[in-house]
Amino acid sequence: MLNNKTFIKEFYTLFRYGLVGLLNTAVFSLAAWLLHKTGWYYPAYTALAYVIAILFSFVMNTFFTFKKGSSPKTTMFLRFILVTLILLGLVQLIQLGLIEKLEWPEIAGVISGMIFYTGVGYIVNRLWVFKTD
Repeated sequence: MLNNKTFIKEFYTLFRYGLVGLLNTAVFSLAAWLLHKTGWYYPAYTALAYVIAILFSFVMNTFFTFKKGSSPKTTMFLRFILVTLILLGLVQLIQLGLIEKLEWPEIAGVISGMIFYTGVGYIVNRLWVFKTD
């Protein structure tokens, strides 16, 4: 059972996670736009923008969200990449199912995927990737 102090601490961690997610979206968008403007072809500029955004997200979640500045980074990074790739795949499946199979409006399917990614991502990152020892 969570006491008030633990609940407030967890709420602020979740808030920081959401803030990093928003910043991560901005980093991806800016990187993709800049690479597009320099003449890169879309598969290349989106792939590189994703790499930049994932690295940004890992650094921010390590030092800002979960405050793991002194923890071993290699294991956390490998776990983070694994979780990110699995979640991205699951989001694609959710969107496919909701939009293509159930014929939901595209925006509803995309938002549902985002909610799933954020919620499950927070839980898995909190309890496994950046777990408190």
